[in-house]
Amino acid sequence: MVFVWWSSLTAAGHGLLEMLDPAERTRLDSLDRPADRGRSMVGAALLRVAVASHTGIAPADVLVERTCEECGAPHGAPRIANRAMAAPWVSVSHSGLLVVVALSARGPVGVDVQRVSDLADPSAAPQWVRREALFKARSRGPEGRGLVHELEAPLAGYLAAVALPADDGQDVVIRHWPDRGWSLRGEGSQK
Repeated sequence: MVFVWWSSLTAAGHGLLEMLDPAERTRLDSLDRPADRGRSMVGAALLRVAVASHTGIAPADVLVERTCEECGAPHGAPRIANRAMAAPWVSVSHSGLLVVVALSARGPVGVDVQRVSDLADPSAAPQWVRREALFKARSRGPEGRGLVHELEAPLAGYLAAVALPADDGQDVVIRHWPDRGWSLRGEGSQK
């Protein structure tokens, strides 16, 4: 089973900064555009909320490692680094107003969301999100494994996909955070 968590820029607020570690705050400060800072802040917080929900620890206690395997800078794909627990596989994506996190306890997972109007060729959006999700999953695990499923984005004008571990079955459980306010759909399961 894979859990997909959705949020939006409406969740951005100064209260989220308290949940983040110093490296994540420094990363936010390095971004020039307020919208980029907002998406990154919500993505970092949502990642912590999703992992905390899965593991039962507090979001602020989730240790997120983002060291790039190529250059050593803190901008790599996120990995959960808590040693006292079985760390889930995670993936984060954001575009426009939306932020999405995918989590799997059984193997590499990749997720992508794309605001269609941001692409030079909007007709390529379905292939774009599938390719990006699969790339993220494969960059964390064995080549050639995984199933890609389209996701129903909670806002019109967006496409999304999640690449699941091949042995993870077909279930994708959808969550929205925060629970109230912006959410356009309730919790449910996509198959």
